[in-house]
Amino acid sequence: MARIIVCIPTCNRPQGLERTLQSIAALDTRHLLEVLVADNDATRCEGMAVVERLASQGYRWPIEALLVTERGIPLVRNRLVEAALARPGVTHVAMLDDDEAASAGWIDAMAHAADRWKADVVGGAVLREMDSHVAPWAASHPLLQAKRRGQSGPVALVDSTANVLIAAHALRAMGPRPFDERMALTGGSDKQLFTRMARAGFRFAWAEDALVSELIPASRVTAKWLLMRGYRLGMTDMIVERFHKGRLRTLINEAPRIIAGVLVGTLGAAATFNRGRRLVRLGKLYRAAGKIAGLAGIHYEEYRKVHGA
Repeated sequence: MARIIVCIPTCNRPQGLERTLQSIAALDTRHLLEVLVADNDATRCEGMAVVERLASQGYRWPIEALLVTERGIPLVRNRLVEAALARPGVTHVAMLDDDEAASAGWIDAMAHAADRWKADVVGGAVLREMDSHVAPWAASHPLLQAKRRGQSGPVALVDSTANVLIAAHALRAMGPRPFDERMALTGGSDKQLFTRMARAGFRFAWAEDALVSELIPASRVTAKWLLMRGYRLGMTDMIVERFHKGRLRTLINEAPRIIAGVLVGTLGAAATFNRGRRLVRLGKLYRAAGKIAGLAGIHYEEYRKVHGA
């Protein structure tokens, strides 16, 4: 039986956080759980209020809220990791976002995959749920599709904390502040950490049946957001690559993909009148531009704005 601390960073999403916490309360599990929430809004403290209310109503699991006053996703994750690893007997740390809801078998599917494949890090599938009508041109966009791999098993890398289980011993080995706080509002600190862990020899697996559902707000189903998300992903990918390989080696490796992205994004977009296909092709141009920005040291802070409620 594992002792798992479920960690949830939150900022200005009280409705989403309550949905997340209610799903964790409804888990069908044989493991021992505790829940930690870190609120990154020192002004309104809405996440703190949600936790305090649920705790006063007899929440199923031991639950605690922490306040992190300085804005930044890796700062919040580091505070959660610090508090989780201080719990006696902790074997694993699980992480979910405050716009996600876990399926009933989520945590046991993660723990089973960790045990079956002797994995230090396990990632799980993320389904997408729209909170409003989605126009046909956007419905098939890759960034709005479920994040699945088709089957469970060992993988080379897990790149996100949106649905992840990490062995406590592996987190401890990465130092007291494992998430890179220089990436405070850019995103990408999770991929940075997991890349470091892969290079250190830790093992990864995927649990296709460890399902969570992410609620996508209407503000993320716009051409501007989809294009800028592609830009940001390209940028943070290069920040991670530069950290491990240096600027010159990363540039040499990525130059063909950047050139291809520019060509597909310009010529390909101009060659179609279909709005959906044009947006996907333009996304390749934006991703290439983001890679150039990342190589040049330019930072786009996507997470200054919070989407959803």
